[in-house]
Amino acid sequence: MNLQTGFSKLTKVEAHPEVLEIYRYDFSFIPKILSGFVKKPLLVVQPSKVEDLIRILEICERFELSIVPRGSATSAYGGCVPLKENCVVVDFKRMSNFEFRDDCVVAESGAIWMEIEREANRLGKALRIYPTSALVSTVGGWIAQGGHGVGSLRYGGIENNLEWIEVVDFKGLRVVKGSELRRYIGAFGTTGLIARACIKLRENREIKARAIDCKFSDAILMVEGAYHANFKDSKLMQMEGYQTQDTLMLCSENIESNELGAEIWTKRLTPLRSASKGKRIFSEVVLPYERAVDFYENAKRVADGIEAIFSRDCVVFLASFTTGCREMLKSLKFVKIAEKFGGNVYATGMLFSHKSSKELRDFKRKVDPKGLLNPKKLEPNVFSRIIRTLRIFL
Repeated sequence: MNLQTGFSKLTKVEAHPEVLEIYRYDFSFIPKILSGFVKKPLLVVQPSKVEDLIRILEICERFELSIVPRGSATSAYGGCVPLKENCVVVDFKRMSNFEFRDDCVVAESGAIWMEIEREANRLGKALRIYPTSALVSTVGGWIAQGGHGVGSLRYGGIENNLEWIEVVDFKGLRVVKGSELRRYIGAFGTTGLIARACIKLRENREIKARAIDCKFSDAILMVEGAYHANFKDSKLMQMEGYQTQDTLMLCSENIESNELGAEIWTKRLTPLRSASKGKRIFSEVVLPYERAVDFYENAKRVADGIEAIFSRDCVVFLASFTTGCREMLKSLKFVKIAEKFGGNVYATGMLFSHKSSKELRDFKRKVDPKGLLNPKKLEPNVFSRIIRTLRIFL
């Protein structure tokens, strides 16, 4: 059986070498010296419906081909980077339909968050939360990474805003809800491929934004009751072309906007605009509220600039660094300081696969005994081993 012919009978297939080269990478920074450890896929397949997805997994299991799921590749954790030979990348861009049901939207994995938001607004509804990369980020991609975004201060992380998801593994299609969601959210497709999700909505009430000059220690005391809030230090503000003061953006239906707050809110979906001035490395960590101030005061000397996004149960810190070996070490130092204060990395993916939980690894072995679903993303790989070794010297 010719694989390309077999797949093309049920889905669109990309096999041109230049196209396959694009599918080797996501937004993560990979030094040229390590690029050889990133593999080129055999094929890229683009299913258009769940039945295609089921058949793709059947073929891959039969021929023992690894499967790497891919959304828009906006993550910087290497979650969709192929690390094993003989792999097939599953690109979900053609599975992008969605429909509204009462106070929810049921969306296929390849649906774009902002496209859902625009249609919801026409119906008087809105997404409760969405990623800052919502202009291009896919539903399945963000769920597979897990995380917090715009609106998470009021509504929590993505896991708090799902009714259920549909997952395809080697036994077929199944619906997952409740506590079982933790086996798939943030798992980067290592335990099953997300086909659809039922996402909670809110009433579409206008959100206004106010920018306030203040220190982080004051900002963290001001966010209670808001819909969304994020803090940027003076270095990051200056990098993005604003004033040089530390600034809190507070967003709610019940506050008065000011000019700077409205401008920052309008540009909330271009979070990496500072990168336009040159390539940069970004490092993200999650801290409990009670340790966030201590962490910030210790970590701010390491980064070129820091942003804090406030979620319901935690604070997410995003630090910016220039490129180069010295700066990479600083980004790892940022993570190490977070761990000292009870925090952890925002996501695991390729770079921090050694931090995945034993519970998740045990579950993967149960549902994927051949280790075909996004391999080397729950167990150590060359990238995570290097990071783990470097941290010893920090």
